[in-house]
Amino acid sequence: MTISFDEIPYDWLKPGTLVEVKPNYDRVGAIPYPARALLVCPKLAAGTAAALALHRITRADQGRALFGAGSIGAQMVEAFKAANKTTDVYAIGVADDETGVAATGSFTFAGAGAGPLALYVGRVRIPLAITAGMTAAQMATAAAAAINAIPELPVTAAAALAVTTVTARNKGETGNAIQLKVARRVDDTVPAGITVTVAAMSAGANNPDIQDVLDAIAAERFSGIVVPWDDATTLSALAADLAGRYVAGANKDGHAYVGHAGTFGALTTKGGLTNSPHITGVGLKGAPSAPWEIAASLAGVAEFQLANDPARQLRGLVLPDVEAPAAADQFTDTEQDLLLKGGVTTLNCAADGTVVIDRVVTTYKISSLGVPDRAWLDIMVPKTMSRLRWDWASYVTLMYPRHKLADDGSVAAEADTSGVVVMPKRMLGSWAARCRLYEELGWIEGAKDTVRQSAFERDASDRNRLNARQQVRIIGNLMVLAASLEFQV
Repeated sequence: MTISFDEIPYDWLKPGTLVEVKPNYDRVGAIPYPARALLVCPKLAAGTAAALALHRITRADQGRALFGAGSIGAQMVEAFKAANKTTDVYAIGVADDETGVAATGSFTFAGAGAGPLALYVGRVRIPLAITAGMTAAQMATAAAAAINAIPELPVTAAAALAVTTVTARNKGETGNAIQLKVARRVDDTVPAGITVTVAAMSAGANNPDIQDVLDAIAAERFSGIVVPWDDATTLSALAADLAGRYVAGANKDGHAYVGHAGTFGALTTKGGLTNSPHITGVGLKGAPSAPWEIAASLAGVAEFQLANDPARQLRGLVLPDVEAPAAADQFTDTEQDLLLKGGVTTLNCAADGTVVIDRVVTTYKISSLGVPDRAWLDIMVPKTMSRLRWDWASYVTLMYPRHKLADDGSVAAEADTSGVVVMPKRMLGSWAARCRLYEELGWIEGAKDTVRQSAFERDASDRNRLNARQQVRIIGNLMVLAASLEFQV
């Protein structure tokens, strides 16, 4: 068989030198991975974004204009951009459900005194100056005015008698997770003679339907999706959609990040709502940072780092602008271990309030037959498999775009000098070469064995189809060091 050309006619007679130029992909490195994140952003009426429209985010302050100052969506945009300034990220605005109920909480003032007083809404400190002679009702009025003076807060406030009632700007269950505190920091004080009683945010109900978002992005591919709602209905629909995106031929692999707030028992319950290798749930108890901020920050870190190296654990990386809960609210090692086994990602809290990643897991825990299964435990597993699948499919498309398919040892295979015929053995050789690259990159290990266990064969019924069984062994990570330290006597 002669050398094959794409541009030069086989019967050209006019004298001259004809040279066509084309790339050779035999030694191409890893194909660039299209990391692309999506933030599902609850919006307010003041936001300029049309509902369910995609917006490309390049600046942290875009969220305020698109979704409204003080919206959950604006906070998500800021949290993601604080953690990741380079990954291509989009946001989609979602209006509150028409039947949604906004969460409320309150600060109740009593007594008399004078001095500085600090209230907190989430991470934001709101200083008050209590002067001599102020009544409890005046204190409540001053507190409401101070809260309303900060448009970036996710709440508004109103005073009646001695009570400052705080109402979430966005309706739905999310508002229940907004933390209200008094004198939270060690250097904060409450003036002598004054008491402030906090009623936690509660009664928020009826989240928007996530299916509207999923329908709107059905044709889009996002490697990471941050969702602010963690109710059972949302997580179930999300798990089903992501499973469909991961099947062969869909080519829309995605991973969702969801934040939780509450006690150890509450987080355990949340972890049990789904059994998906494509969802990561993360949470803290009593954290000043809202769960959607934590999820967005984790996604920002993970999407950047796992695009660089999908097989490397994220342990020890800092979540920027995420503030740790008080020491009394932090989970013990035993509780963290149980949370991990229950499908909840764990975070560690430093003495200075910094929050760092402990172990990022998926919510997958049990096989379809009800057997405990850790095959998809760590986020690196689906991320690495997505990366390998993307790279291999892209490589084959580049290497064999218009190739013929022949049997091993056939006359066509043996006579092929043009390189336009591919056979099972040749494809196996390409797979072996690619696996060597993946092993050099530190994504897999034991490639010599796994290539030997892989097989390519021509379909007996369809002579235009090549079937393959390709084995890989994802590289491990140093998670636990178990040692017996013995002294000699």
